[in-house]
Amino acid sequence: MKRWHILLIIGLTGVASLLLATFEQLIPGQQASLAMRLLILVQPAILTVTAVATGQALAAKLGLGAPLIDSWLQGDNTRAVLRRQLPPALAAGIAVAVLMIIYSSVILPLITDAATLAKMTRFDVPLATRILYGGITEELLTRWGLMSFFAWALWRMTGSGEIRSSLVWAAIIIAAALFAAGHLPFLFTIAAQPQPALVLAVLLGNFIPGLIFGWLFWRRGLEAAILSHGFAHCVNALAA
Repeated sequence: MKRWHILLIIGLTGVASLLLATFEQLIPGQQASLAMRLLILVQPAILTVTAVATGQALAAKLGLGAPLIDSWLQGDNTRAVLRRQLPPALAAGIAVAVLMIIYSSVILPLITDAATLAKMTRFDVPLATRILYGGITEELLTRWGLMSFFAWALWRMTGSGEIRSSLVWAAIIIAAALFAAGHLPFLFTIAAQPQPALVLAVLLGNFIPGLIFGWLFWRRGLEAAILSHGFAHCVNALAA
């Protein structure tokens, strides 16, 4: 088994977990058939395959990687890798969870009308989907795929040699911005004309965690970003 096999398996498992989400809550009175639910999985599945292939081709050239998986595949000491990854991943996960709690409990009620807020809270994504799709698949899409691609593209545009930190940070910011923008379709499904303050809150509420997870991917590896993202959802769920 190779690294990309593992990444593809866990990424598509996250995509499959979308079947647990109750999309009917977005459109009361309508039921999504099994065929429609399976059709919903096609786009994220294709994007996941593309992201895994992109990261597999480009990440190593930039000093990015999945050291825990690589260590396990090579039969090396995975504990040493975990000791390096776990502390910052868990600390960052707690920080992101605090941001989630403040965002949902304090900021949203202040800037959102009652009807929109009720629709947003009605769509309760199961914790398993938050961990598997949010924690794993989104990290593969955004960090392993997008961030690796933009870091590589910027590196190629500025010459060869060792990639500069400024270029990695630019890739982190671009990937985080796209990650944040990817949450807007859900918002516009709920509110046709949301207030600018709500749009800004949704963007910042996802952009800031994206920066944190991007840094973890860069400095500690893909698994650190995945662990941190999933742990943040767990802490947030416990606090809810």
